[in-house]
Amino acid sequence: MLGSLRARLIISFALVVALAVFLAGAGALFLLRDKQQETARDRYGRLADPLADRLQTYQATGTTLDKTKELLNTRADELDARILLLDQDQSVIFDSEDNKLNGKFILAFETKRVAQHSAGGVTYQYVDYNQAGEQLTLFTVERAAPDQGFAAPNYEALIAIPQSRLTSAWLDLVPRLALAGAIALSVSFVVSYFISRSISGPLARITEASKQMAQGDYDVHIPIRGQDEVGRLSEAFNQMAREVGHSHQMMKDLLANVSHELKTPLTSIQGFSQAMVDGVVQSDDDVKEYSRTIHEEANRMRALVDDLLLLSQLETGQVEMQQEDVDLRALLEYTLERFQFAIRDAGIESGLRVERIPDVVGDPRRLEQVFSNLIQNAVRHTPIGGIITVTARTISGGHTSVGVHNTGSFIPKDDLPRVFERLFQVDRARTRKGGSSGLGLSIVREIVEAHGGTVRAVSSEETGTEFVIVFPNPKTVAVRHSRAATEPKPSKPRSRPAAAPRTAPP
Repeated sequence: MLGSLRARLIISFALVVALAVFLAGAGALFLLRDKQQETARDRYGRLADPLADRLQTYQATGTTLDKTKELLNTRADELDARILLLDQDQSVIFDSEDNKLNGKFILAFETKRVAQHSAGGVTYQYVDYNQAGEQLTLFTVERAAPDQGFAAPNYEALIAIPQSRLTSAWLDLVPRLALAGAIALSVSFVVSYFISRSISGPLARITEASKQMAQGDYDVHIPIRGQDEVGRLSEAFNQMAREVGHSHQMMKDLLANVSHELKTPLTSIQGFSQAMVDGVVQSDDDVKEYSRTIHEEANRMRALVDDLLLLSQLETGQVEMQQEDVDLRALLEYTLERFQFAIRDAGIESGLRVERIPDVVGDPRRLEQVFSNLIQNAVRHTPIGGIITVTARTISGGHTSVGVHNTGSFIPKDDLPRVFERLFQVDRARTRKGGSSGLGLSIVREIVEAHGGTVRAVSSEETGTEFVIVFPNPKTVAVRHSRAATEPKPSKPRSRPAAAPRTAPP
């Protein structure tokens, strides 16, 4: 129980409240100590006036001294105070506490240490008396001349209170403060229980969901309650669960797709090589044909493995991207020129439309790979008589947009977000053409994002399909990989004048 987060939170809250109550109580006692002592002194000081009136009444009515002492003794019990009776010589003739001070002279009120105070409309005097082993504070009130024929008093009554009772008057606050502390502590336990439950509850659900994910169940969802740290943690966990589930599914799909992609060439290699081993192939021409097929299938497998390795290195940041100014117009011209024979053999046309654009900052070899993959993809999916158009222009914010468009192909809306996934095919029933590994678009996305850009696909049945790359403004590009100043830079690719690309008709 004590090992749980909820128990620790409850105990922590309770300890904090207990400490706060203790400090508040100690501070209150410190601040109210003098006030409490003054209140206690006023309480006893106000008793002096009615006691003097009563003593004067006793004298006026002819009450005997013995009777007066008896009455004063009873009054002392009622007031829970010690009463002294002095004669005119200031000698104690009665002490309600076993006559301990009888015969002692009380001359303290004749010194300069006498203090005077008013409380509740009564003015009283008090002074400390430290003699005969006693430490008392004496209270009295000065009387005016008697009215209505009363004779002057022959005796004077004093209220005598132990000094320790006045100095410890603040202790009267302790029981009330203790009660308030106990109530506050009890309430804190109740409040901390609900607070701790609101904190530990979602954490317990996250823990349980984590266990489910560890067992392979990624379809977990934690309800989000509030936008506090715990709520944001739940939201982050849900997002993580979705990403992990998606990644797990992609990994399963990748393994299945790679197995499928490798199965065909392996089957061909196995079949043709087995035929050669069994002696089925006799003529030299057949041997050459079978050997060529085996070589092509092996190259296809190698291309797939190489692309997988490259994609893995790109995703983990192991590929160092050079940072230099790249003449984008020259790079596009050169790349498109390389595909002129393939474009001509496919029976399609191509065109290049480049506005005035600035250089982009990046790795020219990797950027050439991006445009090569997109153009090769366009050649593969453009029907006979179609057109491939490469455009480049500057858009708002100083960004550079490059588009590779081809007519005659269409990607359904639901498949557009997935075209950059590994080995994804829009038409699952078709086999790959032209030795494609199915990883080209995934590599394109990784390289473009490594340059701080974005890539997207748009498609319609009327106009065809276009892949659009947006490079950031070169003035705002941060250098990602530092290079030595003396390291030579590769020359920029230039277009070859011998074979200019054909321009698409307007």
